[in-house]
Amino acid sequence: MSELDNDHLPFVEPRDDGLGPLDEALVDEGEHDAPFDIADLPRQLLTADPHTQNDVHVALYPHQPAPDLDYVRLFNTHRIRSINIHSLCQLHEQGRFKTAISLLTTRHCLKVDEQYHVDSHTPDVVPRVGPHFLDYTLYVGSRRGLDAALPNVHVDHNWTVKLQLSMTHRLWPDNAVNALPFNPKGRMMYLGTRLDDQLWLAMVPNQYFDLDDPDNTAEKLPRLDYKHPALSPQHAKMLVMFLAHVLAEMRHEDITCTVPYPEPLTWHTIRQSTEVMGHLFGQWQRTINLRLPDLRRLHQGFRTSWHAWVAAAPHSWKQDTFLTQNSPVGITLHYGQNQPVMVTRSLDADRLNWDRDRNYSNIRQVSFSLATHISYLDVHHWRTIPKESITRVNPVLYDKPDDDPSRLPVDLHDLPLLDDDGFEINIYNEAGYHVPRRSPSTFDTCGALLDLRRVHELYQGDEDAYGHVQNEVPYTVYPLTFTGNLGNVKASGIMPKFAGRVAQIDKGISRHREDVDTPDLEYDPDDDHLPLHRRSPALHGLSSQIYNSLSHRVRTEAKFHVVQLGMVTSVLAGTTATTVSGRRHWNRRVEFCDHGLPHLRFAEKVSGDGQPQTLRFENTYVLDVSKLRPEFRNGSSIYDRVICPLLKTWSHPSIVSPIRDVLVAFRPNFIPELFKCATYPITALIDLFWEKHVDDVKEKKLMDPCTIKFVSMLERTLNYAHTGNAAVLCKRLMDRTWLSLGLIHDGFPCLSNAFIAHGSLTNGQLTVRADGWPTDPSTHRPLTSSRRCQELTYGSDHYKVYEARFAISFAIDNMPLDAYPSISDMSLRIACYAAEVSLRVYFDDVKRFIQDKMNIILSPNLDDPDRAVRRTARDRLTALSRWVDEPNPLSYNAGVLSNLLRALTEPTMGKFELTSSALGQMPITYFAETLVKHSIRTDAQSRPPFVPGGNFLHVARVTIDEIKSIATRAGVSPVSQHPFVVEAFRRACELLKVNHVPWSPNPHHERGRPSTAVVHDVWLNLGARPSPSPAFSSVRSAEHSVGLLALQASEEIQASDPRGDWSAIDIRLITFASILHKIKLPIEWDVTHVSRDRVPSYIVDAYHFVANKYDGTKPLHQLATFSAIVCAGLLPSIFPPDLTNHPSVSTQFETYIRDLDWVKRERRKGTTHTGPFITMVIGFIISLYDSESPIMQAVRARSDLKHWWSKHTAKAINAFLLVRLGLANVLTGSGFRSAKWLQDVQPLPMSTIEQKHAEVVRLLKSGGKYGGFDAVRFLVGPKAAEVLAANHYVCARALPPPPRHLSPPRPYSESDVHEMWDF
Repeated sequence: MSELDNDHLPFVEPRDDGLGPLDEALVDEGEHDAPFDIADLPRQLLTADPHTQNDVHVALYPHQPAPDLDYVRLFNTHRIRSINIHSLCQLHEQGRFKTAISLLTTRHCLKVDEQYHVDSHTPDVVPRVGPHFLDYTLYVGSRRGLDAALPNVHVDHNWTVKLQLSMTHRLWPDNAVNALPFNPKGRMMYLGTRLDDQLWLAMVPNQYFDLDDPDNTAEKLPRLDYKHPALSPQHAKMLVMFLAHVLAEMRHEDITCTVPYPEPLTWHTIRQSTEVMGHLFGQWQRTINLRLPDLRRLHQGFRTSWHAWVAAAPHSWKQDTFLTQNSPVGITLHYGQNQPVMVTRSLDADRLNWDRDRNYSNIRQVSFSLATHISYLDVHHWRTIPKESITRVNPVLYDKPDDDPSRLPVDLHDLPLLDDDGFEINIYNEAGYHVPRRSPSTFDTCGALLDLRRVHELYQGDEDAYGHVQNEVPYTVYPLTFTGNLGNVKASGIMPKFAGRVAQIDKGISRHREDVDTPDLEYDPDDDHLPLHRRSPALHGLSSQIYNSLSHRVRTEAKFHVVQLGMVTSVLAGTTATTVSGRRHWNRRVEFCDHGLPHLRFAEKVSGDGQPQTLRFENTYVLDVSKLRPEFRNGSSIYDRVICPLLKTWSHPSIVSPIRDVLVAFRPNFIPELFKCATYPITALIDLFWEKHVDDVKEKKLMDPCTIKFVSMLERTLNYAHTGNAAVLCKRLMDRTWLSLGLIHDGFPCLSNAFIAHGSLTNGQLTVRADGWPTDPSTHRPLTSSRRCQELTYGSDHYKVYEARFAISFAIDNMPLDAYPSISDMSLRIACYAAEVSLRVYFDDVKRFIQDKMNIILSPNLDDPDRAVRRTARDRLTALSRWVDEPNPLSYNAGVLSNLLRALTEPTMGKFELTSSALGQMPITYFAETLVKHSIRTDAQSRPPFVPGGNFLHVARVTIDEIKSIATRAGVSPVSQHPFVVEAFRRACELLKVNHVPWSPNPHHERGRPSTAVVHDVWLNLGARPSPSPAFSSVRSAEHSVGLLALQASEEIQASDPRGDWSAIDIRLITFASILHKIKLPIEWDVTHVSRDRVPSYIVDAYHFVANKYDGTKPLHQLATFSAIVCAGLLPSIFPPDLTNHPSVSTQFETYIRDLDWVKRERRKGTTHTGPFITMVIGFIISLYDSESPIMQAVRARSDLKHWWSKHTAKAINAFLLVRLGLANVLTGSGFRSAKWLQDVQPLPMSTIEQKHAEVVRLLKSGGKYGGFDAVRFLVGPKAAEVLAANHYVCARALPPPPRHLSPPRPYSESDVHEMWDF
């Protein structure tokens, strides 16, 4: 099912009679509702950006992922290590979860140790074919009525049909679409059950009943323009009324039909007209029971009453011609029965059951799936079969199968049982099947999986003239248990060798051509003018899948076993569920997980001896009954001539031999252990998350969104281990975590420390990193992996609130440095940015709303016969498209407004005008006030400015709460918080140029309450001058509280205290002069910026040395802090340009360097966050300039400092940066390339450092607000000052002051070096 279709699930018409939508979660956690499919995924785990199964197939063969992205290149640099399953089993048995989890910190390839393999090329390991099972049947009638449901008996007191007409919206399974002889889109309606079968009604085209019509094929029959198979709600209601009509004519139970054609046709009027849906004041989900005679009468009603009922229907029912051009045909569908077939000593009973089950005279087609188990037996003892017993059944025996023309008869009495190597000497019967000469008496049944690297051998065709062999049948591989190359396979056909055997079976049952054709016609399968039965066989293979029977066993009852459902994610995400149904769903899931997490339940289910582990080969076939010879159109003939021969074919040497080559055998009971132990690193990590958060879950605390998303990715990874389906992997998000990169390319998951600190994994702690979480480039919102899980479990509103909360908190944490630079109050800056983020969601709502409305209005004009009308419609849609592309769509900028006017209106008397709101011009504060006031209303979605059906309401509510929290933390009194929120939205609107907005309709003085919902063609002008309002600090001073006064006093005391906390990012360089007395490091100092990646201990020691020795009043330390803020302000433009053309004369070096631009490099990570730079630049400078630091001690000892340089160079913090910061000089040309400290780049002497520090301090104190700008120009250069001014780290002068020159630098002497380094 496509992602698009799933976005609109379920296809349930909103009830119009108070019946209400079904109050159930829409997740796939119930019983089977489709034939078993190894590729099926729960709806809640589908994603809009999945990996493809072709990615998995390509990765079977050694290669590295294309390094077109930074995170992929970094992934490729990691070495792949091998991990044996035996090691994982030991970790699992010993409960060493920390060690298991730590395996995720690097790339691994999982290997299955030889001790678990069974050598299938030994005399005592032999294949076993069987048992066989019927797992799916689909019957389609050949005429109008319910023939597909009628048995071939007249009396059966156990036989019953249950009609459930309240379930007409149920969807026909996607994987049963190709088994129908017509396209089901818009044609299928669920009726109920026939015994254990589903009973459906299909409205087929009338051409379907003419079997001689050359267009009577699924490809050529008329198709309906529907997205899904269900009947449209109106057509379903019509068929319900037809059923009511027939049942009333039958006088069945209490059913009457007082109004045969209710208008308007709604569920409410249907319930008023008939009791088929239930009584008007009772339950509406009525079940109608039909005995066998009742069903025959209902079928007869279809046969005799349909045409008359359609003819009498009102014109409004027939105007779309659906009723007149289509007719109802019954279909039955049964899956998951897993019934044994062709069981020894039960053949006669089985044959009789097939005969009684259906009357095939009016069946058009039967589709069915037959599954055969194939495994290896490890035989301990053999029993020889007497030769007389063999020859009694097989008078003639051969030395080779029937497909070998060189085969010869053999005399069994002269033939040894075993060859020299102990292998049985094979013999074959007339049909080419192997005849066993001995049978196992004691044996073990081995488990088996497919070798996915060789599975192509099953689907390849014959060699062409050039010796090339191509795959004849497309197939898809699904690796299991993180092995990468062992698993399941699914194909869109059956194995070519098997298809040849099917063709032989078909030849024996199909009608002869002379029965239906003129003798002189030469049969040509490509001749389109020939009837259908001349162009296709009666029996053909439709599809196939091969999978381990354990996968089938754990999904016998439910569609998916619990490990596949994302249950832990839904628990973590549902703590804030507000609806009654949402809380009920959440409580049920919490109780479920509290009694045992899904993977623990699975482990319990597959533990113990006797677990099924054989390979299950399942083929699906289509049998066109109309093409069978008349004498074979009965159940017993189909059983004898179709079912049994198909199953027996699996034993033929031509089929078994290639299967043996691709089948990997394992010792008994190993495969369940493989599932449990291979996934242990992931399940242990899920356990750890659950243990950490279970108490918060039970207390219904709000969970961290990053934690929810991370657990969602882990559960998707676990689902992949059980299914191998890459569609469960969110490509954009999970590639960046390396989870899906590891799964696809190595088979085993891997975790990047960009998302979770590797140190926290190895010590059993969990630290999910929110900083740097990837965002959608089109919406700038953080990427998510739990959307469908939350929407289908708790509703779309729940997810919208969750996403809004995440987006706002994420935006605040990652606020750009240049956001609202004119606001000095940091709390108000953050509030304004939060409001801006939410208003961009409002923009999206407005764009989508206007676009949808105008498409409805203009689309019909595109087909108008008048060319001028068509051209006008196209022009208006083009203007609409241009307006939608505008970043500020609500501004009065000429291009923006002109496109909006052109799209929305036609010129009146040569002039475009929008209909203005009756409110007239209003100030922007009115919009902000209305937004805040209406957001708390229960009917907010139908009030301006909120667009009906939009997302902004949910985002606005979260944003307002967040801004109030910001205000509270800033000391704003409760009574002043509303003005604070309004001010934040006002300033955001000013920045985004919100000049007008769509509004509610103007009053028309009609009776009744006027509509308040926003419309597309009435706009409120926001151009009025607002009332004079003081700066927000004044707003607060008018409402001073004791708490606020205390807060302000504490801030003043802290600022004056040399040991008081201070922020380098808040101070920047604009007010750096105010902290020259500080002796403490800024609050941004954090050693974890350098200690989290397993760096050598000497690096961490160096930073601890700096922290312990720091004194901000020392010239070197103060310049280091000044330089760190300079670097933070330059980000991400921290790099030099290309230095290839540097001067060769040393006297030109300084001028050249000061004139260099500061540039950014797109593919360099870690150059956007300021915190690490504050720490690392301070630590780098002091460590290299203080002779007592661990780094300088290592320099003197000539120790290896490779890790020190690589750690800092990764962020462009290197020797050349010190030159650019004015703290060092380049001595040689190599200083522009791979500069070596003290050789190519030399530090300034301490006396020069002190001179420069004095001048920087002078400029800072004397320059006022321009002091920082002057100081940067002096120390670093004008280019750096310009970048810092653009990033609002300094205030730029219009005309810079004359430069103050120090005396020219003198050549360094040996004494200078000793002064600096004290060697």
